[in-house]
Amino acid sequence: MKQNIHFLRPFSILKQTVFLAIIVALLMSCGSGNKQEELRKLETERDALTAQIEQLKQEIRAANGETPDNLAHVSIQKLRHQRFDHYIEVQGTVESDNNILIPAQSSGVVKEIHVEEGQKVQKGQVLAELDAAILENNIAALEARLQLAETAFERQKRLWEKKIGSEMQYLQAKTEKEALAKQLAATREQYKLTKVTAPIDGTVDEILLKEGESVAAGFGTIRIVKLTALKITADLAEDYTGRVSPGDSVTVRLPILKRQFRTTIRAVSQVIDPRNRTFPIEIKLPPEAGAIQPNMLAILTIRDYSNEQALTVPVNIVQKTGDKPFLFTAEPNSEKNDTWIIRKKVVSTGRNYGEHVEITEGLQPGDQVVVVGFQDLGDGQMVMASVVE
Repeated sequence: MKQNIHFLRPFSILKQTVFLAIIVALLMSCGSGNKQEELRKLETERDALTAQIEQLKQEIRAANGETPDNLAHVSIQKLRHQRFDHYIEVQGTVESDNNILIPAQSSGVVKEIHVEEGQKVQKGQVLAELDAAILENNIAALEARLQLAETAFERQKRLWEKKIGSEMQYLQAKTEKEALAKQLAATREQYKLTKVTAPIDGTVDEILLKEGESVAAGFGTIRIVKLTALKITADLAEDYTGRVSPGDSVTVRLPILKRQFRTTIRAVSQVIDPRNRTFPIEIKLPPEAGAIQPNMLAILTIRDYSNEQALTVPVNIVQKTGDKPFLFTAEPNSEKNDTWIIRKKVVSTGRNYGEHVEITEGLQPGDQVVVVGFQDLGDGQMVMASVVE
């Protein structure tokens, strides 16, 4: 050890000599016209000499079998093939295949509403009625006229069968009866249009009518929803065209219910909406999805890419110089045990998801990738390294 101290002493004297020379030079330059420029020059020379001194110290320590005390410490991880999956996350909405807003089929004043919101109804059940007093009176009058016409026709028919009376009288009685029958049938059909009836079995979701208000033909009156025919719809950006197909697996998360389940894509549209450059997809809800209501928010996670033999690294270790991504690997130092040499590797990246990115070019299985301490490293730098799994 004493020998090492004697060996280093000349460098200590050298450092003192350098500092004295710098001070003398600085004093001698005080009379010059450009003191600041001279000072910067001397400081540069001082920094260069200091760096040379430190480098010599490290070489002397390495020659004596000592580990340099200022080596960077990094963590490295061995690169190997593994499965990599990429997912699309998109918001969807729960909808019903049977979500029907029943329109009014005639104009009039709402006479009576027979149901309440949340009530279960059956197909054909009358939900509300419009005032149809005029039609009711017309029906009663036509029924009376038809009854008289039928009586007259029967009498005329019997007379004609006995060859009494003229054929014209028989035909007139027949025509009158048939015309009144058709007029009565048409009025009854018109009367039916004043009734708002349920087109399907379901639940009353919304009532847009109020008794005493006037409604026009085509106006939405009552919404019926069948909760056993629910689906989820979502819009995907056109960039994903061709990357999802019917039958693909989907994870559905319902935040409001804190529930999650897996299902599949039922349909994928082949048409791009020119307004927002998206295309719709449809997700079927399995029976185990439970009590879900229309218009609930759903978060869909769809796997659109998978590679069983991918090379992936943490996305945060990939850096860029211009538009070229790179990272650092480490190789064992053949000249000094327990140390590693840093190598800068320019790479090509593929898709990234979560905390990992796929490396498509620039690395091989078995490469030791620097995953911790990669900041401020340089190609060829000697470091201390610890291997992590």
